[in-house]
Amino acid sequence: MAPPPRALLPWLLAGCALATPPSCETGDEAACFTGAFRGLLGEHLGGVEVCAPDLPDVDCVVSDEDGTWKLDGLPVDADVTVTALLDGAVPTVFPQTTTMDWYAWYKVMVPLGIMDTNASNLGVTLDPDRGHVLFIAWEGLNLDGIDTPRVPDVTARLPSGGGLVFYANLVGLAAAGFEATTSNGSGGILNLRPGVHEVEISAPAGPCGDPMFHWAEVRPGVIPVPVLAGHTTAIDVRCPVQPAP
Repeated sequence: MAPPPRALLPWLLAGCALATPPSCETGDEAACFTGAFRGLLGEHLGGVEVCAPDLPDVDCVVSDEDGTWKLDGLPVDADVTVTALLDGAVPTVFPQTTTMDWYAWYKVMVPLGIMDTNASNLGVTLDPDRGHVLFIAWEGLNLDGIDTPRVPDVTARLPSGGGLVFYANLVGLAAAGFEATTSNGSGGILNLRPGVHEVEISAPAGPCGDPMFHWAEVRPGVIPVPVLAGHTTAIDVRCPVQPAP
C-alpha cells in the first residue's frame, strides 16, 4: 500500500517538519489507523497511548520517539472511537471512520491548561464527571500538507440541550460574547454528560460535515459526537463557503 498523504488535523502547527508514520497493511477484513503526534511547539511526542476503548480485541499502542503510531485490527467501514493519553496533556477522543484508513492522521496533544483556560474565560469550572468538545471548521480536506482556510461565522447547537457552547477568539481560546466562529474557525462545548451527542454545526452557506473527518452524520449538519468523562473530543468539520446550487 502506498504511503498515505500527509494530513494536518486540529492544533498542528504549520511549517513543522513531520515524521513519516508507518504504512498500514489492510485487507477486506481489517482496517488500520496510522499517524503522528506533535506538541504545540512542533516537537515529536513519544509515549502517547492510543486505544480503541470500544474494541477490546484491539491492543493499545504507544507512539515512538518520533511520535508515530499505528493501530491495527480495526473493523472495516466503521465509526470508531480512538483515545489518546499523555501525561500533562488533555485526554483526547478522536471519533473517526475506518473508511479513511489510507489517511495519515497528524495530531497535536493539547496541554491540560488549555481547557482550564477555556473554562476560566467563560466563568465556569470543568466537571470531572463530564466531557468536552473542540471543533475546527475548514473549507476542505487537507491532502497535500497545506491546510485549507478556516471558516468564520459557523455556529454549533445541541438540539437536545446541555453543555455550554463557546467560540474561540483569534488565538484559539474560548471567549465570552461570540455568537459564531471568528476567522480562527474554532469553538467547542464544555461539560457534556458522557454518551453520544448530536451536534448541529452550520455555516451561513449551509450545513457543515464530512464523514471523512468524523462519524457519519445523522442528517445534513448533525454529527454524532462521542463524549467520555474527563476527556475532550476533537473533531474537524468541513463547511461550505458558497450555497449549494
